Amino acid sequence: MKVGLLTLYLHLPATGSLKEKRSVIKRILAEVDRCGPAFAVAEVENLDDLGRATIRIAHLANDPRYTDSALTQLRTTLELGKDYAVEGYDLEIL
Repeated sequence: MKVGLLTLYLHLPATGSLKEKRSVIKRILAEVDRCGPAFAVAEVENLDDLGRATIRIAHLANDPRYTDSALTQLRTTLELGKDYAVEGYDLEIL
């Protein structure tokens, strides 16, 4: 089994409170959850920073090419979000 890790570095320009930030993050986490059971997602850094968030997504599969493809497609989908901007990302296959 191969595990892929996608780390997204997000900028949240319109969040004025932690409650608003959590609302945006919750929508992102729900979007990943809709992609299927092979994905796991969590906010991992910048928990108290209103303007930034770091999301890590894991994907488990037998084929590393499939894992890479699935995470790349998910990243492309998440980059279309309205309430945030993806400032950068790291993708690694373990």
